[in-house]
Amino acid sequence: MSVRELVSDFRIKLVLKSRKGYLLILTEDGEEVERIGGSVAWRCNNPGNLKNGKFSKFYGSIGQDFIGHAVFPSLSEGKTAQYNLLFSPNSRYYNMNLEDAINRYAPYGDANNDPDKYISYISRNANIDKYDILSDLSEEQRNDMIKYMSIFEGYKEGKDNFIGD
Repeated sequence: MSVRELVSDFRIKLVLKSRKGYLLILTEDGEEVERIGGSVAWRCNNPGNLKNGKFSKFYGSIGQDFIGHAVFPSLSEGKTAQYNLLFSPNSRYYNMNLEDAINRYAPYGDANNDPDKYISYISRNANIDKYDILSDLSEEQRNDMIKYMSIFEGYKEGKDNFIGD
C-alpha cells in the first residue's frame, strides 16, 4: 500500500482510528485518509474543539476522536455548530456577556483552560468588551469572535494523506 498526498476536498463519513496527532477517516467517496499532525480542531473539522454530545450530533457530528472531540464532515459544518452554540436564540450562551460565555465555554480546570487569557484575547482581537452581550453583537463581531476563538483554540493545519494502492 502506498501513501500519497490528497489534493482534493473531501467530506468525512466515518472515523476509523484516532490517537494523539492522528485521525484515520473514511470519506463519503469511500477513500481512506490519514489526517496527520496539526491540531485536534483541524483533524476533526472542529475549530471550536466542541465535545461530541447531543448538541454536536444535532449539528452533524459523525463521531469523535480518542479524547471525545466531535468530528464534523466538513470544516464548514464544524464552524456552523460553534456559531449556533454561541449565537442561536435558544442557546444558553445567547444572553450571556463575553466574560460569562467564555467562563462557561472554557472553564478553569478543563483541558488547562485559562478563561481570563481567553477573554482578554477575544476582547482585544475581536473588539468586543467583556461585558458585551452575545445577542447584541453585530454579524461582523460574531464572525470575528468565532475566528479568534479558533485561533486561541490552537487551530493549525496538518497533512492529509490518501491511502491507496
